[in-house]
Amino acid sequence: MVLARAAIGCWDNSTRGLDSATALKFVTHLKMTADLIGIQHIAALYQASEAIYELFNQVIVLYEGRVAYFGSTAGATLYFEEMGWLREPRQSSPDFLTAVTSPADRKAKAGFEKRVPRSPDEFENAWRSSDCYKILQNEIRKFEEGTSIHSAELMFKAARRAAQANFMPSASPYTVSIWTQFHTCLNRAFLRSWNDKTPTLTTFIGQVIMALVVGSLFYRLPGNTDGLFSTGSVLFFVLLLNTVVSITDIGTLYEQRPVVRKQVSYA
Repeated sequence: MVLARAAIGCWDNSTRGLDSATALKFVTHLKMTADLIGIQHIAALYQASEAIYELFNQVIVLYEGRVAYFGSTAGATLYFEEMGWLREPRQSSPDFLTAVTSPADRKAKAGFEKRVPRSPDEFENAWRSSDCYKILQNEIRKFEEGTSIHSAELMFKAARRAAQANFMPSASPYTVSIWTQFHTCLNRAFLRSWNDKTPTLTTFIGQVIMALVVGSLFYRLPGNTDGLFSTGSVLFFVLLLNTVVSITDIGTLYEQRPVVRKQVSYA
């Protein structure tokens, strides 16, 4: 999605099953692509931590499909606290926002028991009559007045076309051609092998020695049916040898993964 320079990314519980550190790293990468490339990410995360919550610019709180809040992440907790809901000590912002929409988990402040909204309709009405909603509508109105849909589409297409290589079709999802991708990967593989000469030379010398040994097995083999079984056995040994030797490259690939990962991080 990032390589195709998508304009909008939607993530539905993408961090489910991940530990907290990996989930934070995943969302940090989303934030990086949003800052560098301009992708707008919309994410619904399961049990997000405070560190993950602070990476987002805006948050939307839904209560049975009704909008209870939509605005900055910094002002979301303050909005519901001023409404009259109690935030427990050491309670994270995501837990507090989800607790507000749960009758079993939310608690009203003393003196606000009969003043806070309870049903989804009441939450939506309170949101539409709030100052945050008026500020949001003003921001939307200013954006629509300053940018038309047609001009925004033209700007996006121009930016997308400028990122593509020459002679690439405008409708292609790739930035460069297949041949350029193949050439780049081949060149990188050659450089990795050249900078790590020991396994390459060891494999090359071993193959030369085995070629001489196997070649000597063909020496003076009968050219008739008497040598058919021996010739087939030698050919089978040649194929088996090359297959077994290629297995040793698996360890080399794992050793070279940090190099590829480092190059991807700088790409």
